[in-house]
Amino acid sequence: MRRLRTYNQTKLKAVMTWLLALTLLWTSSSAFAHTQDSDGSAVALVYHRFGENDVPSTNVRIEQFEAQIAALKTGGHVFLKSDELVSRLKNNEAIPDKTVIITADDAYKSIATEAWPRLKAAGIPLTVFVSTDAVDEGRRRYLTWDAIRALAADGVIIAQHSKRHLHMTEAGVEATRADINAASKRFIAELGFAPKIIAYPYGEYNEIIRALIIEMGFDAAFAQYSSVIHNSSDRYSLPRFPVNERYSDPERFALVTNAKALKVKNVTPLYPVLAAQHNPPLYGFSLNKDQTDLKNLNCFASHTNKATEIIRLSVDRIEVRFDAAFPYGRNRINCTAPAGDGRWYWLGKFFYIPGGPLD
Repeated sequence: MRRLRTYNQTKLKAVMTWLLALTLLWTSSSAFAHTQDSDGSAVALVYHRFGENDVPSTNVRIEQFEAQIAALKTGGHVFLKSDELVSRLKNNEAIPDKTVIITADDAYKSIATEAWPRLKAAGIPLTVFVSTDAVDEGRRRYLTWDAIRALAADGVIIAQHSKRHLHMTEAGVEATRADINAASKRFIAELGFAPKIIAYPYGEYNEIIRALIIEMGFDAAFAQYSSVIHNSSDRYSLPRFPVNERYSDPERFALVTNAKALKVKNVTPLYPVLAAQHNPPLYGFSLNKDQTDLKNLNCFASHTNKATEIIRLSVDRIEVRFDAAFPYGRNRINCTAPAGDGRWYWLGKFFYIPGGPLD
């Protein structure tokens, strides 16, 4: 009988999460909307390793990083902590133009030994998203809890990145809930608090996982795809531009950090995980009223080597069509247009196709 009761309670939790997700999907036009119409934009950057040159896919070389800090300091940028940005979004306060947020995932040692001293000297805040298992297991290249406490005491924002670095959309609601709860217990035990901001491992989420994060009381969630944050951005799928050795070209870095938000609404499909019958998706969005005269808009998908087809149904409605399905795993599409003064409007969208091998 006790086992049946536990089963029924677990099933009820799953059903309630599904209902919350469906409610958010049904009310998506209001769930993702704010009334503030500021022209300000924030670019969040995500790093992993610093000066660990044997892992180029997740590393940035020290000379690259130092050049990036110099470019940010001379570029007229505003630097906010992640919790300050989230507070502005939550309270519908304007975001300063050319805001930059620096984040680092996975709690590698080089964050403390290489990145933070340079950022601190430049007066640039940092947020570190910590996966607790890697720290608890004492992995060679990861920070210890003592080092994380020292970073927190020095002003670094410590945020949640799950316990086991799960593929949450594949693991499902209850496994994700248990994993996040276990991580929060470790944060409380080691730091005295459970972070209220989370980054989805691998940047992967769907409507069910997003609903779970809201249900669990988080203030915001960061993903990992290239786009610009503005006042009408959804707090539970905030984009971040990845930075590594490959994506550290000075021209690209300047393009990204000076990008402006292409403000849209009525995005379809709203959520990123695509079933086979919806791949490729019928992707579309409506432009904000002050951007309907946009010229030279182009969209590029990660699985093709050419611009995608754009259909302008009306003065504000844009539809994007793909001539090939997305492959398994993480995919992206970026839409850009000139914004004047050498800057570009940038809208990114992340699509995940389940069923392939997990990395």
